[in-house]
Amino acid sequence: MLRQLNLAIDARPDASLADFTGPGWMPVIDAVRQLHVGLLPRFYVHGPTGSGKSHFLSAVCQSFEDLGRSAIQVSLRELIEAPTEALTSLETFELVALDDLEAIEGVQRWQEAVFHLINRSAMGEGELIFASRLPPKDLRLELPDLMSRIRNAVSFRLPNGDVLEDRIYFLEHLLEQRGWSFDQQVLHYLLEYGPHRPGKIIETLTLIEKAYHEHRRKPNAAFLRYVQALIDANAINQD
Repeated sequence: MLRQLNLAIDARPDASLADFTGPGWMPVIDAVRQLHVGLLPRFYVHGPTGSGKSHFLSAVCQSFEDLGRSAIQVSLRELIEAPTEALTSLETFELVALDDLEAIEGVQRWQEAVFHLINRSAMGEGELIFASRLPPKDLRLELPDLMSRIRNAVSFRLPNGDVLEDRIYFLEHLLEQRGWSFDQQVLHYLLEYGPHRPGKIIETLTLIEKAYHEHRRKPNAAFLRYVQALIDANAINQD
């Protein structure tokens, strides 16, 4: 079973690479396939809040687990107050996914810990994924050797969800995995007027599911207007 040190647990145990089969995700998923077969030792993904970084890392880790390989996802933001020795044990995993890399800006001891993890991972033929809100060039890490290793990793900006087909694939797989069934009017409205980023889509769907559960009846016109208002609010606040 997938083990996590992510204390906030934004990651989803039901995350799957199938969530990211839209055309905008093809280069990123191709990199994951290269990671599977050892052709790419590490890579870096970035995107703003709500872009689906944590969900994506969970999906990659789960894909390793499905292949019988060990994987772990760690939020550096949640570990920043912990002893850096927390990273030492991670070298035994075949894949380590480090989320919230920007959290170690200005924290020398954690930059050194990540640097050593990269070196130990390379010696043990382990693989790494980094995720951050910032592209590598915008990270402000004081340890030059760490910056060099980060910037040498293949980097991808995650799709922003503006491609409708990306959102359709993501929505369909998410509904299937969670066993949710919503009125088609709601789904069409969500795709047309709702937030585009995967993280905000998940947040919006969770609110919609709660509304359906609380009403416990077939939606009427008033209920549909209420749900549309939820979608509108999340679309406005998606940044």
